[in-house]
Amino acid sequence: MAVTNGLTTGSARTVSDPPAETLRGLVLLHRRISGLAAADDGPAAVTRLLADQLGAVAAVVGADESRPVLAASAPGVDDARAATVLRAELAEPRWARVLDAARRGARAMRVPGRGTWVRVVVPVEVAGETAAVLIAEEDPADRSRPAALDGSAADDVLLLAAEHAATIVGVLLGRERVLAAAAGQVRDDLLSGLLLGRARSTGEAAQWAEHLGLDVPGARVMALVPDDGAVAGLLAAARERLGRLVPDVLAVLRDSELVAVVPAGVDPDDLAARLASGLVRGGGRWPVTVGLGRAVADLAGLARSYDQARRTVEAARRLGREGRLVRFEDLGVHRLLLQVPDPEDARTFAREVLGRLVDDPSGRAGELVRTLARYFREDGSPQRTARALSVHPNTIGYRLRRAEELSGLVLDHYSDRLAAQVALEILGYMDDGADATDGTGRR
Repeated sequence: MAVTNGLTTGSARTVSDPPAETLRGLVLLHRRISGLAAADDGPAAVTRLLADQLGAVAAVVGADESRPVLAASAPGVDDARAATVLRAELAEPRWARVLDAARRGARAMRVPGRGTWVRVVVPVEVAGETAAVLIAEEDPADRSRPAALDGSAADDVLLLAAEHAATIVGVLLGRERVLAAAAGQVRDDLLSGLLLGRARSTGEAAQWAEHLGLDVPGARVMALVPDDGAVAGLLAAARERLGRLVPDVLAVLRDSELVAVVPAGVDPDDLAARLASGLVRGGGRWPVTVGLGRAVADLAGLARSYDQARRTVEAARRLGREGRLVRFEDLGVHRLLLQVPDPEDARTFAREVLGRLVDDPSGRAGELVRTLARYFREDGSPQRTARALSVHPNTIGYRLRRAEELSGLVLDHYSDRLAAQVALEILGYMDDGADATDGTGRR
């Protein structure tokens, strides 16, 4: 066979018919390997069998770029030591080429090893994709096998055994995936039950939380909702990224949102920023809005925090605050406005209160509205309002009188001041640093 860049090319293998004694030995070995399909310790049972029966070094390596060692065994060496040695070897650049060739070729390969050693690399298929690679290597000059496997076909035995072993490893990894998916669904169901307050008793809720490993005191519920028209698969990508940022976080996909319980020691602002920024494509604004409920003291508060997070997202959308993190406690009067079934009813009220201040299309009216909003934020102090807007206090007085003329409000009357502040809240002018809106809460 021709060898290029250290990889075997041409035919994947040429195996002659083994003699009867070797064939019987292989059948027995294959049966023993097949019997591991239900092994509790997974791929490690397979690599140990290859090491024990063939005197070979055997390993299962994950197919992703990090090349994780899923199992490793060698004669006379404990598995931890074998894995450590293999990780060091896998760091060599040539291994990237070997494993990539195995994945692309989807078939067993013989690869030259160090010195007189020979190596077999076999893709492990799970559900039609290469999930891992099985590696087996030996020194033909110093084999230690049963006589039945060390005859004239000895050079083919390692390849034939490794191919069958890879099939069994695929079965084991497939089973692990199924079990992991089932366990994940159970976790999702339990977490959803706690968020929705479905436990039949305090004791049952405590059992669910214990199963999840949920540390409740100080935790907050975060709801992440994509913008309309956001790319498909965004929530799944967000959940995967969240798991990388906070490995132990509890999160569940519910309908059109990702819900996570943020532990007490995690800064939700930093987490939301890192999470959402990772979903942005080509710069620009976040493609999601994040609502954050209050911190909870006990399990009963978890459902309330979730409800607050959902309502906060709804408020952010009504107010044109999409694409950011919004905290429930920062909503102020908007917590009450959320009870209005139709947002247009609230906006109609706001426009009626402010009159020509929002109906007048001139830029002058917009300036008056912003001045009025700043005046309320400065607790009715013309001097502080003037400093904030970098104008003379007399200018503030003139603008406020003009705002009263256009709106019909009397700012000396408590009821008019309250109505005006609520109206400005509805239209989004009371946000610190808010710009003019179009009268619908959108900037």
